[in-house]
Amino acid sequence: MSGKAFLTALALATATLAAAPPASAETRREYVNRYVLLLDWVTRSEAWVSAHLEDIGLCRAAHAVAERHVEIARRMTPPTEFTAIHPHLLLVLENTERMFSYAAEGDRTAFRRHRRIVHDEQRVIAELLQAQGRFMPEISP
Repeated sequence: MSGKAFLTALALATATLAAAPPASAETRREYVNRYVLLLDWVTRSEAWVSAHLEDIGLCRAAHAVAERHVEIARRMTPPTEFTAIHPHLLLVLENTERMFSYAAEGDRTAFRRHRRIVHDEQRVIAELLQAQGRFMPEISP
């Protein structure tokens, strides 16, 4: 195989792998692991970006990551015990994506509106978990 053909094949393989959807979270453990990671990122990134709204590059980077998180969560298949919570996880992630999009555009009013929605949905999740007698682990630094 020539060098050019190899590079073409490598580029094609890389593009195919990059575009492949992540595996669905079918087990409780897989779902919880992804859930915790996604929500932890929301909490930490929202706090950091909120304190640095003047850094448009940071806002754009956070927006790009948030877009990918929405895609991942949409492909997750929650176990039965999490079917009531999953739509709220999606709302948290979708509004986080919008929040960072508005931050990158410099629209602080829309940023704050979506941040309130994110916080409201996080409260709904906490209430649903409490009503079910469940809790989710948290990531400790």
